Amino acid sequence: MRSRILLLSFAVLLLACVMAGAAEKLTLSESVSLALQNNRSVMDAQEKANAADAKLGQSYSNFLPKLTISGGEGLYYSQPASIVLPAQLGGGSFLTGPDEAGNSSSYTFNLQQTLFAGGKVITAWQIADVSSRAQKEDLRRVKNETELSVTSSFYGLLKAQKGLEVINSSISNMQRNVDQAQVFYDSGIGSNLDLLRAKTQLANLEISRIQMDNGLSLARLAFENTLGVKLPAGTDIVEPETNDQNSTSYRQDELVALAYQNRPEWRAYSMAMDIAGKALNLTYSGFLPNIAYNYSYGRNKIEYPNTAASNSDLSNWKSMLVASWTLFDGFLTVNQIKEARANYNSAAAQQQNIKDGIELDVNSAYLNLKAAKEQVDASATTADLAKRTLDLTEVSYKSQIASEQNYLDAQTANQAAQLNLFSSKYDYEIAKAKLNKAVGTKII
Repeated sequence: MRSRILLLSFAVLLLACVMAGAAEKLTLSESVSLALQNNRSVMDAQEKANAADAKLGQSYSNFLPKLTISGGEGLYYSQPASIVLPAQLGGGSFLTGPDEAGNSSSYTFNLQQTLFAGGKVITAWQIADVSSRAQKEDLRRVKNETELSVTSSFYGLLKAQKGLEVINSSISNMQRNVDQAQVFYDSGIGSNLDLLRAKTQLANLEISRIQMDNGLSLARLAFENTLGVKLPAGTDIVEPETNDQNSTSYRQDELVALAYQNRPEWRAYSMAMDIAGKALNLTYSGFLPNIAYNYSYGRNKIEYPNTAASNSDLSNWKSMLVASWTLFDGFLTVNQIKEARANYNSAAAQQQNIKDGIELDVNSAYLNLKAAKEQVDASATTADLAKRTLDLTEVSYKSQIASEQNYLDAQTANQAAQLNLFSSKYDYEIAKAKLNKAVGTKII
């Protein structure tokens, strides 16, 4: 029994360690999922979409009858009138009702169904339906923007990490250079100038390391802000595998056509035009009558403790068609029509601006992607040449063939080339994400 408990405890501890280890690594896809759950802009857009759905549900209620029931129970008292008879009728007096409170109970049931409202009911439902779908498109827009922001900040953090790694590697190399210069100086082979130059270069690299370290902290804060949640200490991000696929299979005009099919902004605009047109039609309902059916049934019962003869138990009901027609509303409807038409024309006037913006966005993203890919290729070539140059120069320097200045220049060039290579690779991945966002769907 004890061995089973120990085995179970070990298994739980192992699982906890595995889960803790998994929690320390965060991929790009996991980062996007985390942001879509916690980013404040996404949460706001989601609640607005939920509200639009609720508004659509409310619009259905106008098609259905309204049923109400009311009732009450308590005491009822009405002071009776006293009637005095003339002498010719024998004189005397009597009361017109019981002079006491009676036990009263009543209830009423009412049904009302709109039959015709000049198109208001169905148009209001259509507007709510389109508004709900438009709000979902806006939610998709916010999610697309959030995904792009996460991708940019993710690679921005990777860029800062790689930059710090390159600087640390350069510091290690430069420290060896300082040590070598010190040996040369101590042995009388090298000059004090060479030693001071190497130490100065090392000090400059240390300044760069401090700047890079601060930049890494800022990049992490920006990344967490985009996620909408603070990551546990020790959490690291996993560099995705690079994908050399590009958009050469699509022409620019094909990408623009895809954007018109998928961009949530364009789809939402089309829906807004639909809403504006329906709102214009809705205003004309002010010229038409309203017709409804109304049915009600009620019962009222009063019982007097001491005057049973005055008890009552009455019921009533009615079934009616009710119509109303506003013949003059002070030109309210006329001006509502003018307002709705102006709003429709205003929305229509924005069409070309929106189309131009989408086309510019797609073409810019496409051209930037091509330039980013070319930058990666050029940076890779430069980094390879810089690394080979540094290796050869280092050998020549140790053999006293190359000068220390040449060696320092080769190290500086190699550091810059390596930083440019990492930066261009990550910029290329960000350019892919920007093109996907510009088109409105993942194509690369």
